[in-house]
Amino acid sequence: MKNRTISFKEDGIFSYDRFNKIGFGLSLIVLIAVVVLLGITYFFQRNSDVLIFKVINIVITHFTSHISDVTPLGILYTTLIGGLFFVSMPLELLFIKFLNAGNPIIVLFLFYFLGLIVSFTINYFIGLKLSALSKRIISPKKFYKTKGVLNRYGALAIFAFNALPLPAQLLTVILGVFRYNKTRFYVFFLSGQLAKYLVITVFTLFF
Repeated sequence: MKNRTISFKEDGIFSYDRFNKIGFGLSLIVLIAVVVLLGITYFFQRNSDVLIFKVINIVITHFTSHISDVTPLGILYTTLIGGLFFVSMPLELLFIKFLNAGNPIIVLFLFYFLGLIVSFTINYFIGLKLSALSKRIISPKKFYKTKGVLNRYGALAIFAFNALPLPAQLLTVILGVFRYNKTRFYVFFLSGQLAKYLVITVFTLFF
């Protein structure tokens, strides 16, 4: 029997890639449209007697009241939500607010870091399990620029991203895509965050 070699046409490969991009783009547009439509519907119907809107109002009130009252649960919710890579929240400024509110430092650090651990773990596993989607949401330029930084500086880069006001959440997703060692990730993620918030605590309380 003759061996058959399978050849790929360049045009076919590019057409397939283009088809994938178009499909992803259309799916993203539909998803955004659905989210916007739901948001508009809730905005105009939030005070109605519809059960789903009542439940949403209860959940929103629960979260916002705990965060504004600076309760331990509010501290947990802040980093649980704000630590996700697709949420923009000034976590350092909120930490100072919680610190000035008179919360015991041990309680503040315990709940704050518990939320960070959960949210950063979610970020890591989104990158790990949904690598193709993550690469499309975050630009390839950022991915490979970050990979270059990691190759050059190693774990020091992870520590620096977490110790300084840099996009550590995005870095965590990228580390998940690259299947970075989880133990090393947690060690340098936590040590960087701990160093940052200890410095903020000292400056807030004594300067």
